[in-house]
Amino acid sequence: MNIRYESANKQEAKAIWYNDDGQERNAFARFRLTLELADKPEEALLHLFADTTYQLFVNGEFVRNGGVRFDPAHPVYDTHDLSEWLVPGRNVIAVQVNYVGHKTFITMKSQAGFKAWGGIRIAGGEESDVTTGYAAWKAEPAKAYRYAAKSSLFLKAGDCYDQRLDEPGWTEADYDDAGWAPGVELSNQAAWGRPEPRAIPFMSGEPVAAERVLHVLPLEQDEDVYSFSVPMPHVNEIHEPNLTSAFMAVTTWIYAPEEKWATVGLFYQKTWLNGEPIAAGLYSPNKSMRLNHRVLLRKGWNHYFAETGALQDMHHHYVALPKGGGFVVSADRDPATGIAFRRSPVVSEALFERELRGIDLPYRADEALTGVGGWVAVGYDEQGQSPTMASGWDTYGEPIDKLEPADLENAAFPLERYPAGFSLLIDLGMTRLVSPRIVLEGAGGAVVDLTYGEHLNGDGKHLRHYHWYGLGDRAYGDAEQNLLDWRLTQPRGCRYVQLTVRHPRRDVALRELDLRSASYPVEEKGRFSCSDPLLDQIWAMGVRTEAVNMEDAYTDCVTRERGQYIRDTIIQYHNNLAVFGDQALMRRCLELMGQSPDETRKFRAVYPNTGDYTISDFALNALEGFYAYYAQTGDSGLIARYWGAMMRNLSWFHELADERDDLLLDAEWDVKRGIKAHYGGFHGDLGIKEGYMAITGIHCVFSITYLIALQNAAKLAAAIGQDDDRAELERRIAILTPAIQTKFWDEAKGCYSDNLDRSSHSAHASLFAARAGIVTDAQLPSVKWHVAHSLRSLFVNGYGPENGVYASPSFSFYIFEGLYCLGLAETAENMMRQGWGWFLQQGLKQTPEYFDLSNSLCHAWSSCPTYFLSRHVLGIQLPQEGAREVVIRVTASGVTEAEGAVPLADGLVEVKWHTDADGMRVFDYVRVPESYQAVIAG
Repeated sequence: MNIRYESANKQEAKAIWYNDDGQERNAFARFRLTLELADKPEEALLHLFADTTYQLFVNGEFVRNGGVRFDPAHPVYDTHDLSEWLVPGRNVIAVQVNYVGHKTFITMKSQAGFKAWGGIRIAGGEESDVTTGYAAWKAEPAKAYRYAAKSSLFLKAGDCYDQRLDEPGWTEADYDDAGWAPGVELSNQAAWGRPEPRAIPFMSGEPVAAERVLHVLPLEQDEDVYSFSVPMPHVNEIHEPNLTSAFMAVTTWIYAPEEKWATVGLFYQKTWLNGEPIAAGLYSPNKSMRLNHRVLLRKGWNHYFAETGALQDMHHHYVALPKGGGFVVSADRDPATGIAFRRSPVVSEALFERELRGIDLPYRADEALTGVGGWVAVGYDEQGQSPTMASGWDTYGEPIDKLEPADLENAAFPLERYPAGFSLLIDLGMTRLVSPRIVLEGAGGAVVDLTYGEHLNGDGKHLRHYHWYGLGDRAYGDAEQNLLDWRLTQPRGCRYVQLTVRHPRRDVALRELDLRSASYPVEEKGRFSCSDPLLDQIWAMGVRTEAVNMEDAYTDCVTRERGQYIRDTIIQYHNNLAVFGDQALMRRCLELMGQSPDETRKFRAVYPNTGDYTISDFALNALEGFYAYYAQTGDSGLIARYWGAMMRNLSWFHELADERDDLLLDAEWDVKRGIKAHYGGFHGDLGIKEGYMAITGIHCVFSITYLIALQNAAKLAAAIGQDDDRAELERRIAILTPAIQTKFWDEAKGCYSDNLDRSSHSAHASLFAARAGIVTDAQLPSVKWHVAHSLRSLFVNGYGPENGVYASPSFSFYIFEGLYCLGLAETAENMMRQGWGWFLQQGLKQTPEYFDLSNSLCHAWSSCPTYFLSRHVLGIQLPQEGAREVVIRVTASGVTEAEGAVPLADGLVEVKWHTDADGMRVFDYVRVPESYQAVIAG
């Protein structure tokens, strides 16, 4: 649909908010437009842009979540057909917008704002304008959303929804909005460039079912937990300086009726008791983000002091004492005053350095902190606001009910059975990206937590959360209302969903737990099966991983980051080609990539993003991504649009290369230039045995990555007629190629060395030379032997990753490509069977980030065997640059038959082959779309 950027009355929409500056952290705004329609409309198009995300309702019905990640200079708008929801008479269009306003790996800080335009036309031509700035939109801040901490270093703040502060029915047509003010035109209307229409579909929205209910358990109160939370905006904004100090001092007194030992639960902090430091605690095996300390409390009052800091942009202080021990916590040694703790105020870094840095720790009991305005009192009624810490520290009783997934709807939790509340833990079977909605009857006055994760602690009952990454949302039920209908404003990536209801006042019933897929809608068109069932499982494992990590961009993982990284994107695009055949998402990713260069001119490693986050070899990899997309689509318009950005990106590397006559690149350019690069001068393969591939000095893989970027750029220059650029690129290729071939070649070892010092000889160096097509005929035999010998086992010890690996799951994309270039199919297949077979042995259904399994268990850059199995075992080579010939070239070693398909834009390429009794390969069929011709290569 070609939609013009104009309203029904030809006025350009104005950006509005509930104030004129739109500068807040994680702000929520609500907008209402009331319309009177004489008839049901014939046309009802609403064009909508929001910074940052939105939820759209019509006449109380939820329509859709919206917004895609974007660069503020290049905003994107959505279009909705509202015909289905509009009726004759009174109607309301209601929109809730969330402006993120803090650092993430998905968004960029700019300005809160909402624009709408389009028109609603009934029979006879009567139109109703919806254009912001002209139509009568009303606006209000959404007071029901309280301050919440970021979910990780990379994600936005969680949802903290307080039903007690909400306005019931605000999306309904009959809601009285007389008290709402008109939307305010923002004083800065130039915060964004001209919006462009969304070019990718809305996310799937398909229901995601629970596979298992792992438990439903009563909460038990075997400890007294004293806690509080303090907002600390803009602390630990990754790659940005802190705007406030992360420091906090906390003091109180703990009374013991007699001298006794007690196990005290604390968070990450330094703690003193009666002036003496508490010995380091032990990590709880079952309760996340908790250290257990065994302390001796003397009879009477004991002075407690802690020095701690915010690990995210909110400080959480939790102290757990055994229940029934007679312990009393009081900052005044008198519970009647109602003060549980005193804490230092949130101060600037400068004020901390001037007034607090010099005070010896622990502070004396009579320290007044006059230089920073004195202590802040924390009452008993204040409670910590961390859903992950609260659920992580929960204690459960024995099970008294068992639920199956089919029992979840209308499941009942009577107060007599669950007086302190309950925990419901659901397993989705594998990691998914979901948009949750929960409807609870009887939740009035209760605290409801939804927490999410991929890992369970040892007891199988608690999710494993981390101080730097804990996905959790909280809702406070209104005691005056019986029903809590809570729709989360953001998707969550997880395998496990935990619902915890605390302190219910009546019987609770779960009326609905609705999880909707927030992944990109694709159809699985590719197929693969072969004589080796293990390879079949590995192929399918990659498909499951890939499908989940397609969102409004290719994302690295849907859990802790959801960032669009250059290298991940390229790997995922190739997997997509083998399975889904989608091109729109890659085009969108390349748009973002082309918009991303920082002040150095290099493409940012992850985008949208700000700060120091360029990775030099990722910036070079980008050229491979642009060419891979062009080769499949012939979309020269996109290449021409971002050609200047590509050339500026390469110009940085030209300048580095020009420091030497041979154009070889120095992996330690950052050190030599005195620059603190986030990932050093050269990223390389992070997950391998230390010392296997040196990343110092004039570097082979870095130089070849530059060469491959030049090769791809030269082909793109030819495609769009940039002859001068092509000539310069080819000049550099002509200098760099022989330099790599001669200066990194180690004749004695018969392989390429990693640097000019010959300090290591990883398979990576020779495989990159193969990828670039520069291994000479004379070098080829010894290179093949060296690589096959080096990678005879992926694992250093030959059987498992405990002692390290020679290639990480992500970098294996380049390893496999090089192996197939050398004709080493046996080595490639053995690596897949060993490494990805090991993943399957661990019970995983998706590919994790690294072999240590400590972080993401669904990381798409690790799923590349799917692409290579379709390309080499099936043998389907996708045509490039408009060719109508499909080459079938099987490169398989331990496989005796294979069958499957790979999608093209206008049909499937289908292949089936087997080996006969003489070991000859026989093709049972090769089918291509009508306009293509198949060629079977030897």
